[in-house]
Amino acid sequence: MAPVRSTGAIVAAVSLSMALLSLFLYKSKISSKKTKLTLPSKKNHTTGLVGAIGNTPLIRINSLSDATGCEILGKCEFLNPGGSVKDRVAVKIIEEALESGDLAPGGVVTEGSAGSTAISLATVAPAYGCKCHVVIPDDAAIEKSQILEALGATVERVRPVSITHRDHFVNIARRRATEANELAMKHRKDEQMNGQALEQTNGFQCDGEKQSVVTSYTGGYFADQFENMANFRAHYEGTGPEIWEQTGGNVDAFVAAAGTGGTVAGVSRFLQEKKFNVKCFLIDPPGSGLYNKVTRGVMYTREEAEGRRLKNPFDTITEGIGINRITKNFMMAKLDGAFRGTDKEAVEMSRYLMKNDGLFLGSSSAMNCVGAVRAAQALGPGHTIVIILCDSGMRHLSKFFSAEYLSQYGLTPSASGLEFLGVG
Repeated sequence: MAPVRSTGAIVAAVSLSMALLSLFLYKSKISSKKTKLTLPSKKNHTTGLVGAIGNTPLIRINSLSDATGCEILGKCEFLNPGGSVKDRVAVKIIEEALESGDLAPGGVVTEGSAGSTAISLATVAPAYGCKCHVVIPDDAAIEKSQILEALGATVERVRPVSITHRDHFVNIARRRATEANELAMKHRKDEQMNGQALEQTNGFQCDGEKQSVVTSYTGGYFADQFENMANFRAHYEGTGPEIWEQTGGNVDAFVAAAGTGGTVAGVSRFLQEKKFNVKCFLIDPPGSGLYNKVTRGVMYTREEAEGRRLKNPFDTITEGIGINRITKNFMMAKLDGAFRGTDKEAVEMSRYLMKNDGLFLGSSSAMNCVGAVRAAQALGPGHTIVIILCDSGMRHLSKFFSAEYLSQYGLTPSASGLEFLGVG
């Protein structure tokens, strides 16, 4: 019987060893899996702030899509680091100016802006080692000036006047760049030795001494967002291709309001080059002459041409859109038509989207959504329509989202649905 007990003991020992080995291997496998989960994946980050600009999501606006029978898609430009579509323009303007030598490293970028472009320039400029000086109309929402100052920009608030007036905010910004270049040239002249010939600073030759509110010994550069074609290129090379890729080429229409005209021009031209039958439309706010230019070929109606326009040509509470001249950027647009939007429609649309989609949008974004519904009504169900959601409502609290301000102009929202656009 002894051999039997010995054999049984051996079998038991072997069985125990196998069990322990199996347990060890199982634990090793689990441990290996856990280790793999904690291992870093391949590099998946951008380089600095500039790398985070662009490639914004394209989302379906559910309420408008369901109501119209069209796929209405909004490009969420408010998710850019500086909070708006203008981040793209700011990067393009500064990079091209630095590459051409028109802007010296450490120089000051000046701009006349109602808000968003200025904020984007103030956000982006430090990433390139530059400073920012902004001239802004004093009727723009006060929070925009506060944001600019918090970003470290120098801010001048001036009264709104016609673009033909020397003290229009854009013209003042142009002068500030010139003054900065004069100051830089004077500084270099003071440091010059042995009578060597002066070189130009940022393409500007100094001819005398002047005082300036811009103090930069490295010169200035006027961004000139209205006429600078870097604006158009930012959207032709960036926004347009992104929309095409995100829709897989399945886009039937694009709608946008215009201020400088860069967005509507760059995107419309790119999309129509890719697909000739994409319809591109302008949505224009009150007081702007672009609707008449697109639909009638003239900037003004007969009554307006006879001098019956209001003193303030921008008779609208929307900001950053609407203009009464044709910019170089807008001239590049390829448009099939235009719609006229109203302030009341924009206000109602912003509240409708906030209630039904959770989208808290600024005035120009809301106007673009009005344009999307108009395009859906014109084209009929089954089409894919893309718009730009330029910025959020955070910069519009004191005006566009102020109940007191809106009541002064009879713009208190009251709609329960989309009846203000004739959608039941």
